[in-house]
This record gives sequence, structure tokens and C-alpha cells, in this order.
Amino acid sequence: MRASFRRRALSLLLTACALPGCASESGAPPDDTPDSGVVDTGCPAPTGAAVTHQGTLSAPETWSAASPHVVSSLDVNATVTVEPCAVVSVSAAANIQVNSGGAFITQGTQAKPVRLQPVDSGRPWGQVLINNGGSVRLTWTTLSRGGNPSSAEATVRVRAGADLPGRRPLFVDHVTIEDSSGPGIVINGTAGFAEGSTALTITRSGSESRPQPLAINPNALGTLPSGTYTGNREDAIFVGPSIASATISYLGGNATVRNLGVPYHLEGLTVGNHDTAATLTIEAGAELRFDPGSRLLVYDGKSALIAAGTPTAPVVFTSAKATPAAGDWAGIRFEGTNPADRLEFIRVRYAGGPCLCSGYGCNYLPGSFDVSSAILLFAEPGRSFVAGSSIEDSAGHGILRGWNGSAAVDFFGSNTFARVAGCMQTTPRDADGRCPVDPPCPRTP
Repeated sequence: MRASFRRRALSLLLTACALPGCASESGAPPDDTPDSGVVDTGCPAPTGAAVTHQGTLSAPETWSAASPHVVSSLDVNATVTVEPCAVVSVSAAANIQVNSGGAFITQGTQAKPVRLQPVDSGRPWGQVLINNGGSVRLTWTTLSRGGNPSSAEATVRVRAGADLPGRRPLFVDHVTIEDSSGPGIVINGTAGFAEGSTALTITRSGSESRPQPLAINPNALGTLPSGTYTGNREDAIFVGPSIASATISYLGGNATVRNLGVPYHLEGLTVGNHDTAATLTIEAGAELRFDPGSRLLVYDGKSALIAAGTPTAPVVFTSAKATPAAGDWAGIRFEGTNPADRLEFIRVRYAGGPCLCSGYGCNYLPGSFDVSSAILLFAEPGRSFVAGSSIEDSAGHGILRGWNGSAAVDFFGSNTFARVAGCMQTTPRDADGRCPVDPPCPRTP
């Protein structure tokens, strides 16, 4: 049914008109982030009565800037279009839930932005929740003081299924999320941002349990928009299986990890699956920080890892601990190799933690059959695809050559090793699975 209705509410009108965006201003408010470009200019004060929206919206509506709008929990099953200059005030802990067949579209411009904010500045509103089959398109819009803990904390949350390729129901263009009680955006399932998304700013956001501005599933990695993600509790982008679909927690397609100016905080990452090929490409200068005990796993030879750093902007793989130490995480593991694999000008730091693997190659760590290493190869590659790189502070070996075959592929070359507890690189078994009597184990000085 249509449950959006118009009523006279002088107190709401006076409250809403006292909030940012109603009156014309000559410049950007002090808290606006310059990168967002959102400035409250060109917006006249609304003259109409306040409009309250609640319940279920089943027919298309346009929300005019001529009146202030107040939302008290709304299910959107049709299209809502929010005009330039409109101010939408949302009740404490209330959600705008966009369901299958629904769309929520803001049409802000640089001079006439749209604003979503709490009715009561001291009590955060809930979130824009995008369910499977719904979509949200935000243009030149500021979302302020959302993310109430009772609604999974994020100001915008995408909950959109477990399909591959994943759905892309969220489009952002010059959007600012500020003062969120949790992350600015959480993207569950296999969903991601819509193509063309750009200029996203998230600042002064995050909670104790989820301090990052963005928390995404692995299949959203290749969809992240350019923007600014600083000034938060932890300036990092969180990526992990706990955000993903329970059935698809791995990267199930090609994706590029962009250097967005903040590191990526990972619970771990698996590239590909037994029936799904994927290639993960990592831009120069990107930094990936791994939780204790986690790893970066390339599932098999159908999938590939390309980390193309430069001498001045290496790709960094390291620990997510505030005070890192050797063995914090388990390293980069290749269950198979692919001709496209390429690790150039990378740094692998504080890895070599327990790999739960033993008996591979010819060199074991003292007192065990353990072969934990910073980089682990379980299939013979056609070439040495690691170049210009450094492995530092490994609690195990540097590079495990854990295959049966030739020892011709050598990873010394232009690579450097520092503070590696085991061998810089191990000796592989021959094609018959035999080891020399005294297998070479070159060590760091």
C-alpha cells in the first residue's frame, strides 16, 4: 500500500529548516570534505508542509525540495526519486529498506546537493538497506550520522545474494558519508558497487568492533570507487569471508585491487575455486594487511595472482597487527601455478606463520616436517615469476619450492631476503620425489 502522506507539522518544519541544506549558503560548511565537492549552495528554504514517509511504499514517488521530508522506517517497493536540494531527516534507528523491485534515487548536483540526516542530531538514524533485487543510486549526496548499532551499524548496507557474477546495486557519484556509528558502507554476499561509481568520501566513521570506513566481501574488490577514506577509526578497507555469502567466500572472478590511498585489512583471501577461475591484479603502491593466521591462497593453476609494483611504489603484503612480528600470518600460497602469475617489486613481511602443511620439498624447519614459508609453491612453475622483491621477517622459510621436479627455477636473482628464520629458498624434490643427502639451505646473513 502507499503509506507516504502529507501533513501539517509546524514543529517538524521548523526543526528541519534549521538543519543544513534548507537555507542558501555562500560556501561549504566547515565539516564538508573538500574531495567530495558537496557544497550547500543554490538551495532555497522549503516553503511546503513537512512530509512524513513510513510503512510500505508500493507506488513511485518524487520527493520535492519544496518540503522537508521525515522518514520513520520505510520499505521501498517502487521507485523513490529525491530531487536536488531535498533534505531527508530520518528518525532514530529507522531504516530506508529498498526491496526487490524498489529503487531509491537521489538527484543532487554540485550546487544543489541532497542530504540525509537524523531527526535528532544526538540519536543516529539506521541505514539505507539494499535487499536482493533492490537498487540505490546516490548522486551529490551527503549521508550524516547514520549507522545506529541496532541496524548492523553501517549507514549503507548492501545485502544482495550469492550469485556469480555478483549484483552491483549501489551507485555512488560524489557521495559523502560522515559520522557513521559503524562503517560507512558494508557490502555483503557477492555484491559490489555499480559500474561508473566515483568520488566516494567516508570520514569520521567506524565503531569499536568494525572501525573501518568500508567492509566488503571479496567479490566487491574490483568495484571500489575512487575517493577519500581517511579520518576514521581505522583508515583501511576491510575485506573478508565474514562479510561474504556463506556459500561463496572466495574471489570468484577477475578483480583489480586499486591503490586508494589506504591499506586493505584482510581476514584472508582465496582466489578462485575448484570450478571457478579468477585473476587478482594488485596495483602498484597498494598495501594488504593480513589478520593473524590468515593467508592469501591461489586455489589452483586456473587462477592467477599479478602484483605489479614498481621500485618506488611496491605492493606490500604484511601483518595487520599494530605491533607486527615474524609469523603473524601464513603467507602467499600457490596450490598451482599459472603462466600469468607475476610478483614484481613486492614486499612480503612478517609472514611464515603455521601453514598446516608438511613434507613438501627437502628442507624442514627444526624438529618437524613443517615447511611454513612467506611464499609457498606446491606446483613447479614454468619460470621464476618473482622479481625485484623482498621477503622480510619470516618465521619460516622465505620461498618454499615444494614441488617434485626440477630445481632449475631459482628465485634468488634480483630478490632480497632479510631476517628469514629458515632457508631463503628451499630445495625441491626431484621428479621421483627424492631429496639429496644434504639439501642446500641458503640462509640470510
